Amino acid sequence: MNRFERDLLEALDGNEKEVLERRKKELDRIYSEGKACKNGYRRQCLAQEYNRLKTEYDYIDGQF
Repeated sequence: MNRFERDLLEALDGNEKEVLERRKKELDRIYSEGKACKNGYRRQCLAQEYNRLKTEYDYIDGQF
C-alpha cells in the first residue's frame, strides 16, 4: 500500500482535513523549492513530482 492509498483511506475514515492540509503543505514546499532551484534536471524532477502529487490531491479533494 503506497502513501496515496493510505492517505485516501485515512481521508475516507474522517480525517480528510488533516490529510489535505499535510498534502497542501508538501505541495507548497515542492513548488517553492522548484522556483529556487537552478539545476534544470532537478527542477524537471520536482515538476513531475509536483504534478503527480497535485493530481492525487485533487482526487482526494474530489471525494468530498
